[in-house]
Amino acid sequence: MISENKSFINMKMKQILTLSLAFISVGALSKENVPNPNINNVTYNRVASMCSPSSSQTDMDVNNVRATILGGGDMWWNLSDAQYEIPKGGGINSLFAGSLWIGGVDAGGQLKVAAMTYRQGGNDFWPGPLDVATATITEEECNEWDKHFKIDRADVEEYVARFGIDPTYTWDVIPESIKNWPAHGNGAQDHFLAPFFDQNGNGFYEPYGGDYPDYNITGDNDQAALYGDQTLWWIFNDKGNIHSETEADPIGLEIHAQSFGFTADNEINDMTFYNYKIINRSTLPLTDVYFGQWVDPDLGFYLDDYVGCDVNLGLGICYNGDAEDEGAQGYGFNPPAIGVDFFQGPLADENDGLDNNRNGVIDEPGEQIIMSKFVYYNNDFTVRGNPENGTHIYNYLRGIWKDNVPMTYGGDGKGNGPGATTDLCNFMFPGTSDDQFTGQEWTEQTSGNIPADRRFVQSAGPFTLQPGAVNEITTGVVWARAKAGGPTASVQLVKVYDREAQALFDNNFDIIIDLNINFKLEIAILINKLTSRYKLGFVSKYSDLFYNIQLIWEKNKDSRFKPIENILG
Repeated sequence: MISENKSFINMKMKQILTLSLAFISVGALSKENVPNPNINNVTYNRVASMCSPSSSQTDMDVNNVRATILGGGDMWWNLSDAQYEIPKGGGINSLFAGSLWIGGVDAGGQLKVAAMTYRQGGNDFWPGPLDVATATITEEECNEWDKHFKIDRADVEEYVARFGIDPTYTWDVIPESIKNWPAHGNGAQDHFLAPFFDQNGNGFYEPYGGDYPDYNITGDNDQAALYGDQTLWWIFNDKGNIHSETEADPIGLEIHAQSFGFTADNEINDMTFYNYKIINRSTLPLTDVYFGQWVDPDLGFYLDDYVGCDVNLGLGICYNGDAEDEGAQGYGFNPPAIGVDFFQGPLADENDGLDNNRNGVIDEPGEQIIMSKFVYYNNDFTVRGNPENGTHIYNYLRGIWKDNVPMTYGGDGKGNGPGATTDLCNFMFPGTSDDQFTGQEWTEQTSGNIPADRRFVQSAGPFTLQPGAVNEITTGVVWARAKAGGPTASVQLVKVYDREAQALFDNNFDIIIDLNINFKLEIAILINKLTSRYKLGFVSKYSDLFYNIQLIWEKNKDSRFKPIENILG
């Protein structure tokens, strides 16, 4: 249990006064890395005839979250300020920045890393798909793909309902988001890019012939690859230029990304999700590979945060370090908590002898690696601070500090402070959720930490990344604010909501009905909102199991509903 410590209020106020003087030279509201005293200012010029950093920015805003997504592998900011606003329109943000981190070692022992933070040192990702034969991309192709493709499911539902049926639904009425869907590459690139439903199965996207972006509109397209009520889809790669963020060699990755959200009358309205299809276009394998989600969670006022994790949920959490989140950018009393969940990880190596998904079974077919490390670090340049190169980033992905010392259980994770041990561990601040340390609790409070600006990394690995390998990573952001009980109550609530988000993922993002509420009333409300066929899943607090009882409904012309089929799974 995470406990409050009211004495942190006065300590935090003193800290704010001290830090504010130090931050004058970098801006009173600076939340990126503080200046690095270990290096001189360096400017990386782009190589001639290669790609410039992505400049595209698009908001995902379908529900109670307004999240800015960038085109260079980073998100939740606009290159200067936090842009993960929740509640939408309230002017307060819960996240500042995030990105994928990926690293591994080639057969020659050379470290290869692709990662982004704040673009202060440079970039490792650029827009667009790679040439499938050479794993290269031109400057012109990068510029062409420096965009997001934003689409609303409702537009696709209308297309399916009216195309070829309603004579008034002509080509000029069809939304541009459907007509200009980027389904195909240019010949050198992969033929199949953005997923689509191929009505006649000829392998070409033909919206004038009934093809549409690949949502599960009919209710029976279980292979559909687009999700949410609103989706942003884009492509980026790590070969467009030199890696000036990590100064490491490129890998040869092409990443098809989508961010999405759902509109709902419950906590799902406060969630966002992210799916990455990661393709290795290189001709060489990488070993000891880790995929990671890097997060800078500025929860309202950014200098009074704590972080932690729940091992069993695969959840990284940020919560307020005291009772009140102060200031114009703060949430006030009973502040929220926010969590980032690693729903889907990379495929484990066959016969690696490990229980990578912690389900008690070793070497099962198709085993995925779930969150295997959780590391936090501070906004400074100590050995537990901001990474300064690719080696530091790779170390954090593996649970190793910048000085190559593995993290240990308790205290500051490096053998110092209250509760410190010399026992190696995989997860920092897990509370009581780490089964390797049963009966023990480790949080920022038990370590005596002062709330401050935090960053964390949750990663999955190690595994071997073979040439041509395709891995899918899915993460989600869950937000909760308890009405009473302070930060502790919000932490517990975000864990409850995360279980619902996991059930949503497990049901392939089909709609879920909560049996804890008035069953008939909620079913009636949902049915009256349906415009096409849906699958409905059910969850209940009375069991940890997800009840895969599904109904498919169809709205007929006189607006009454009839059950089409019942499926018990």
